[in-house]
Amino acid sequence: MVWKGLDDPRTGEVMPFAKNFAILFIAPVLAFSQSYTASVRGVVTDSSRAAVPTARVVITNVDRKTQHETVTDSAGRYAITALPPGDYSLSAEAPGFTMYARGPFSLQVQQQATIDVELALGTLATAISVEASAPLLNATIATLGQVVENKFIHSLPLAGRQPLALVALAPGVTPSNLSPGGQSNTNFVANGTRNSTADVLLDGMSVTNVEQNSGITNLEYQPSVDVVQEFKVQTNFFSAEFGNTGGAIVNVVTKSGTNDLHGNIYEFHRNSALNANNWFSNRAGRAIPDFSRNVYGGTLGSPVWIPRLLNGKNKTFFFFDFEGSRQDNATTRNVTVPTLFEREGDFTETRASNGQQITIFNPFDTYTADGRTLRRPFPGNIVPQSMFSPMAVKALATYPQPTSEGNPFTRTNNYFAQGVNSSKGNQLDIKIDHNISDKQRIMSRYSLNFGSSMPAVLWGSIADPFSNGNSSSRTQNFVFDYTRSHRAVTLITVRYGVLRQHAQTIPIADGFDPTSLGLPALYLTSGLKQHPTFSPEGYQETGTVGWGRIGRGDDDNSFSGSITRIVSGHSLKLGGEARLKRLNYLQPGYPQGHFSFNRQVTSEDPNRGNSKQGNAIASMLIGWGSGGDYHLDPWSAAASQYYGVYVQDDWKLTRKLTLNLGFRYDFDVPRTERYNRLSWFDFDAPSPLAGKVREFADLKGQFRFTDENTRRPVDGDYNNLQPRVGFAYALNDKTTVRAGYGIFYAVSRATIKGHLGSGFQTNSTPEFTRDGGLTRYASLDNPYPNGLNLPPGRSLGAATFIGLGIGTDSRPNQNPQYQQWNFSIQRAIPKNSVIQVNYTASKGTHLYFGGGVTNRNRLDPAYWSLGRTRLNELVPNPFYGIITNPLSKLSQPTVTLNTLLRPYPQYGGGVSGSALNIANSLYHAVQFQFEKRFSHGLAFLGHYTIAKLIDDSSFSDGNVGWLGGVTDVQNPFNLRLERSLSAMDIPQRLVLTFSYQLPIGKGKWIGSSWNHRLDMMLGGWEVNGLMTFSSGFPLNSGLQFRESPMQGGTLWEGVQRPNLIGDPRRTGSVEDRMNGYFNEAAFSRPAPDTFGSMPRTLPNYRSPGIRNADMAIFKNISFTESRYAQLRLEAFNLTNTPTFGPPHMTYGAANFGVIDTYASGRGPRELQVAVKFYF
Repeated sequence: MVWKGLDDPRTGEVMPFAKNFAILFIAPVLAFSQSYTASVRGVVTDSSRAAVPTARVVITNVDRKTQHETVTDSAGRYAITALPPGDYSLSAEAPGFTMYARGPFSLQVQQQATIDVELALGTLATAISVEASAPLLNATIATLGQVVENKFIHSLPLAGRQPLALVALAPGVTPSNLSPGGQSNTNFVANGTRNSTADVLLDGMSVTNVEQNSGITNLEYQPSVDVVQEFKVQTNFFSAEFGNTGGAIVNVVTKSGTNDLHGNIYEFHRNSALNANNWFSNRAGRAIPDFSRNVYGGTLGSPVWIPRLLNGKNKTFFFFDFEGSRQDNATTRNVTVPTLFEREGDFTETRASNGQQITIFNPFDTYTADGRTLRRPFPGNIVPQSMFSPMAVKALATYPQPTSEGNPFTRTNNYFAQGVNSSKGNQLDIKIDHNISDKQRIMSRYSLNFGSSMPAVLWGSIADPFSNGNSSSRTQNFVFDYTRSHRAVTLITVRYGVLRQHAQTIPIADGFDPTSLGLPALYLTSGLKQHPTFSPEGYQETGTVGWGRIGRGDDDNSFSGSITRIVSGHSLKLGGEARLKRLNYLQPGYPQGHFSFNRQVTSEDPNRGNSKQGNAIASMLIGWGSGGDYHLDPWSAAASQYYGVYVQDDWKLTRKLTLNLGFRYDFDVPRTERYNRLSWFDFDAPSPLAGKVREFADLKGQFRFTDENTRRPVDGDYNNLQPRVGFAYALNDKTTVRAGYGIFYAVSRATIKGHLGSGFQTNSTPEFTRDGGLTRYASLDNPYPNGLNLPPGRSLGAATFIGLGIGTDSRPNQNPQYQQWNFSIQRAIPKNSVIQVNYTASKGTHLYFGGGVTNRNRLDPAYWSLGRTRLNELVPNPFYGIITNPLSKLSQPTVTLNTLLRPYPQYGGGVSGSALNIANSLYHAVQFQFEKRFSHGLAFLGHYTIAKLIDDSSFSDGNVGWLGGVTDVQNPFNLRLERSLSAMDIPQRLVLTFSYQLPIGKGKWIGSSWNHRLDMMLGGWEVNGLMTFSSGFPLNSGLQFRESPMQGGTLWEGVQRPNLIGDPRRTGSVEDRMNGYFNEAAFSRPAPDTFGSMPRTLPNYRSPGIRNADMAIFKNISFTESRYAQLRLEAFNLTNTPTFGPPHMTYGAANFGVIDTYASGRGPRELQVAVKFYF
């Protein structure tokens, strides 16, 4: 039943493959090929440096014995392209010269190697062999980044067995949550660009999808470690062949079969018995939580052999892998639940952090003093049961009883529970490579990932607020690649790919009847049964997790191709790309209702917060809430397209100088919905009420709908022109200088969206008060006395939602833009090593501004001088009799003054459009790199970055706050004050990694003469490590709601910041400052309805940084030359050094300045054991 709506009701098919292929195949653009292959170019000369024309140059894949050949032109130049990464040898010959042979050497993903050949006079029967690796220096293109080789991918300790965790080996890449080596997704910052905007290419095709309506990308499929050959992370100035990203390009290449049968089988295991306890559990005397994880699988590659039909040696190869994972991990929660006394209405023991009793006031017993309406306290601080809401009593019964006393005064954190989350996953890949001839090659790969998870139930009932419910997913990826060379100077590449995902999450309370709690029958309107959610301020909420029910079906089809032409010194590439994205989606928020409660309701003055007054449970008991939701949001079926065309010329102007000249044009075609159920708001069009209300003769604002003629609610951005220019200059054979500048456009929020337009989906918010909290209008037992806000569709036309609030699209749209530039110097040094110094920079404009600026119906602070009492005063309503919707407060004879002072007074709530493209960023960095390619048993890679990132918003949307970087706006009318250090700024970062085969064993420094048996026992040791040292993120602060009269409520949606009146720094270790990370005296509370002086982020104070070492030791036991076993012991956070999370930053809260968690993705020391068998 949950999958209903994923199929096309007109055809009965699920996003049909054939139709999508046809649409893309006839796309009116030349397709674009995002290449992962390498190339070799150079000049063939004689000993006098004179060019040798018509020389024959042959490059041979060592493992497959496949060959590619060409002849030099009149200037002696040659180029061989489309070489899959791997080991090669090169030969050159010409009449009258000896044969030249070089290799074996490795070519990396996207490497453009330059190998010049000098032929000696003689006969072809004489050969000169050169033992040399591929060039270390990049003398052809100005791109900055890092190739992560096969050796590191397979040897470094990876806790999650996810190869893209190693993207942080590239300089300038910073995981947004400080997790070791990055995340499995695209959630990292690359040289100052926004996190989660990278594009990941797998065998040349994108495996990322846009997170619906957010401007970020998600990684839909990631291959297992043992199937990855290598990958390249590009972080600044890509070739024009790459686009549709403002972040990094991660180009991953999977393994292929070879002429010999090779493979492996393996199992990795972790459990709690091998782990250390975390710092906080140790302090609390709690045991290590139960944990168990097994990852197992294997690979197999060889020529395709079918008896009597096909012998694929040197021609046709396959590679197959499978990996399964099973994990059970304990999860714990230490939260605050109502005490037994509070559930009975007795608040005599409810106290503040200083032990003072919290006074509970009766909002139905009021008096007037100094023009303010105030409340009297409940006698004895006890709420009489005669005032209890029956619904509240039943809702409170879903809370478990406290398991401890908690804090001796506040009774916070008085409930502790633990349980086990279980998950399992499986994935496989099968890849076929076929060489039709030495000029034609095809490759195809099919990948499948499927799994499920079952979360722990920690609440003792289906009202568990920690469990989203049981989840399952299935992801498929297919790619087909055809390459043809013509006369050794022209290369044609065509590629097609499909990325498809189905996923669902079903709440554990699925099927629960909300009317059993006493809610009216209208709560069955959504057709989705689950437990309502109750959120009292200061307590853990109870009920079904909001937005937890999910059903989705994604389908991405990509068609691409390119033509490369080698002409004189030019390597000219012309190409284009088309992507068609489709999404069927359901995520209805709170389809059975959500109710929130605050302490203001039971405070003396509802408009002036006081931390010693009021309690949210008391407010809940009397049935007076502060807000809520009821979502009616059915399945949607959206689609969008993306097109890109480009030309790139890498012009070898001289033997030392190469120019990189490129131009690209991208276009995101905005989304449509299958049944045109989308809408937008025109902020400047005349309102349907214009001229009908005497006091507001020139009202603006009109609701609009898509239809067959106007199917897109958002304008397309036709200005995504992207020139790119760079150069690479070889000062000599050991030093190169490179520089580049380019313009890049990130993913637009105008792409596929998983929700319908306003008018076709609604959210009903209960109006518990209509006069600023002075009197109650609706109650918890009857939260919608006038009914729900039902979706009207397009029946009301431009008058839709007049009198209510609006949240929908707005037509203006621009793709976020980045300008990137760099300058670098490379120097080859002995021992197969290279050092590099980079200056890199980026400037972002038209970025999405997250943090509370989308509502255009805010009250201007200029009106604050009237005072809250006056602004909340009821005045004659000029819309009375014109707006008659009973759900609207504008249908009443009187309305609050502040409603009429807003820009769009005809709407009784917020008027929000799409996220605004008004944010900016600026990044500068100096980076130092050192790399030693694997030789003599050692490989080493390291980088050190000094950087500064400034912006005025660090994230794109409040709906993706889980990505990190969230900061809220204080004054939306003066965004210039938001400019500060970015919430994602990391000023210093050092990453070191190595792989070292110890010189112990037969033929080595120690044990060189050992026999085979002794070598099996004592030789074959290998040590690998990854060390990370990093600064923390800048801190930011806002006032707690109950302490900030300005924040929230009906007058203001900004976040009031405290005043910064001193130096917040404190001396001592982090451990010494866990309960007071900084000097609280450096902050003060601003006066009511004024702005605090603290900037968006603190300029000189940060969260704790990183000091982490992950290490692994291997024992290789060789049986034959190609068969051996490998025993592995891996340690994550070897020294068990805690990486603490940031302190709580809500000024006025009891935990302000307190650190009580590890940084996300970090933990205590964990050990992993593994065995692998290679054959």
